[in-house]
Amino acid sequence: MLGFLALLVAVDNARAEPSMEAVAADGSTRPAELVALMEPAALEELVGPIALYPDDLLAIALPAATYPLQVVQAARFLEARRETPSLRPAEGWDDSVVALLNYPEVVELLNDDLDWTWKLGEAVLAQQEDVLEAVAAFRERARLAGNLRSDDFQLVESADEGIRIRPRDPEVIYVPYYEPARVTVYHSRPVYHYYPARYPLYYYPYAPGHRFASGFWG
Repeated sequence: MLGFLALLVAVDNARAEPSMEAVAADGSTRPAELVALMEPAALEELVGPIALYPDDLLAIALPAATYPLQVVQAARFLEARRETPSLRPAEGWDDSVVALLNYPEVVELLNDDLDWTWKLGEAVLAQQEDVLEAVAAFRERARLAGNLRSDDFQLVESADEGIRIRPRDPEVIYVPYYEPARVTVYHSRPVYHYYPARYPLYYYPYAPGHRFASGFWG
């Protein structure tokens, strides 16, 4: 069983505080325990678009998906900030959504397919460990296909707990992009790419003393 992603503290916080992911489209509440559980294959397909993100970025994106309405607001904020650089994020946003503002391509991905983002957020809340297992399985398939490996931008390392993905430069992160259906199948040409922008690495603000505050693997 995996224990490498530090997203669980964010999920715990989402359960403890009122959050948008627990509200259905008609305004009624949808407790995580009432959400229909997904099978492993479906979960693996669900996490595919972001499963190959570096661990630090994935640990931001997964909890942010539990706040889909804030993701929409974040996308609008980034658009507005092009005209007004002095704009600041709303105070009520979850920390994961605020951190995700530093990676506009990821905000765009989540905002462009809100049905997917909603389902992903529900799965993170209702099936934490299953989501981690799905990420591990997808990464392993991509590795076996020869499409997930160390390069000039990041390090891919196998461990008993699963596959770690971390920036080669600990201060800089590149956001990858790929087609999930292609990256798990062998290709003679690269199918795993990076956006050109390089971003400083932003860590999710974990509470001091939390079991995940010291890293993703334990």
